[in-house]
Amino acid sequence: MNFNDLNSLVPWLMAHGYLIFLIVATIEGPLTTIAAGIIAALGYFNIYIIIFLAVLADIGGDVMYFGIGYGSHKLMKLSFFKYLGLNERRLEKMKELVHTRLLRALLIVKISPFIGPLGLVVIGSTRPKLKAFFWPALILSIPKSFFFILLGFYSGQAYVELNKIIAQGQYIAMGIALVLGIVYFVYIKLMGRISDRIKKE
Repeated sequence: MNFNDLNSLVPWLMAHGYLIFLIVATIEGPLTTIAAGIIAALGYFNIYIIIFLAVLADIGGDVMYFGIGYGSHKLMKLSFFKYLGLNERRLEKMKELVHTRLLRALLIVKISPFIGPLGLVVIGSTRPKLKAFFWPALILSIPKSFFFILLGFYSGQAYVELNKIIAQGQYIAMGIALVLGIVYFVYIKLMGRISDRIKKE
């Protein structure tokens, strides 16, 4: 199963239901949530259940990766992390940021397209209290989940309306998938730039 292809992800999730969506979205959130939003627009998923599950999956994934770092903080000493540039000096800097500005550290991690789970593991390795981590993570998870759900939902609605007008539904679906791909690409680039700017401040 290719989780980076909406054309195959949408029917696959449609066939497997809410539980599989929750599990997959916990591991890979954005595209899975977009796909679920499309399915909700087509009438196969309940949009309110999807919203709840998307937030639950996002915060669940955050806590899972945080727990990996918290329980195995010695992982940071492995050569793999040093290869990625996470030396002792940077780890101490990250630790200071987490313990003084946790919300900012989480914001950097959650909007950076290429940090994601690894960043959450690093945050966990600095061992802040779970309660201090959970609430800021939840605050950031809610708008993030809503964004991807609504992106998928309204794209799905556009498909339904256009399909009533034009018989060539296959080409409409391909066009919408292309537009979603472009929007997602722009989102990644934009969030990357915002993350870089936050880091420099």
